[in-house]
Amino acid sequence: MEIGVIFATLLLLLVLYLIIRLILGPLKILTRFLINCGLALAILVGCNFVGQYLGFHLPINLISVLSLGILGVPGFLLVSFLTYLFI
Repeated sequence: MEIGVIFATLLLLLVLYLIIRLILGPLKILTRFLINCGLALAILVGCNFVGQYLGFHLPINLISVLSLGILGVPGFLLVSFLTYLFI
């Protein structure tokens, strides 16, 4: 093989690798965010199930699920505190 064909193949593989990395990076972040929001929804439903017997209720809406999905435990404390404060 000629040296030019080898370099062109290596350059093509490098460009293909960079394109794949640029596409898969945001997909990984989006997947992690959706998993966190799903877990937040499950935690809210579980807390409402247990809270049904103990006398408290956390709202299940988009804002509460997103705050738990983004912030995690501090988001849960925030939603709990705001629910206690305003209801």
